[in-house]
Amino acid sequence: MNLHLDAITKQVGGDTHLYAMSLTFAPGLNVLLGPTQAGKSSLMRLMAGLDRPTTGRVREDDTDVTTTAVQKRSVAFVYQQFINYPSLTVFENIASPLRVQGGLRGEEIKRRVRETAAMMRIDHLLDRLPAALSGGQQQRTAIARALVKESNLLLLDEPLVNLDYKLRRDAKYLCPAQRDCHLFHHRTPRSADVRGRDGRSRQGPTFAGRPHAPSLPSAGLAAGGRSF
Repeated sequence: MNLHLDAITKQVGGDTHLYAMSLTFAPGLNVLLGPTQAGKSSLMRLMAGLDRPTTGRVREDDTDVTTTAVQKRSVAFVYQQFINYPSLTVFENIASPLRVQGGLRGEEIKRRVRETAAMMRIDHLLDRLPAALSGGQQQRTAIARALVKESNLLLLDEPLVNLDYKLRRDAKYLCPAQRDCHLFHHRTPRSADVRGRDGRSRQGPTFAGRPHAPSLPSAGLAAGGRSF
């Protein structure tokens, strides 16, 4: 799946959060880089369908999903401030989206939860409640809950800040082959210590850089080391 943003803008009241831009995200690992208030989260919320652009369109391949509710799209989003259900065990936290979507037998849910937990190295914590976990373990639980859905589009908002160095360096598990499109963003290049394409923003809105990224009208943007 290719994700296209066609001449999108975002305004809230009298403030411009995103200036006009057209971008195409090909399948694979994409990293968004930029300082606070550069527009990264605004851009990702438009990609996810949590917000709608003021102008422009969002397309998945040739399908216009600009007005499609997030519940009807194959998307998962992990926030920087990890969110887990405090009364559910790690197992039930990870299993929760599978139970909501329905259609899976209990044994299949168990298999997918255990495989995902093992990938995130929390399979020994499945019976614990979130309050008994460290910050890094809670973040891994939140990421596992997003991964287990096997959504086409996975968006992570600074997902690695609470993970140790070894796990950050092994972040390739966040982009398994069956996924179509993964998009991340981080404030600094150091925090984006993952293997993938990257984009950087010094001023204005941020975007995911691709070797063939289009030229953008907003100042202060760069992709793959090239300034626009």
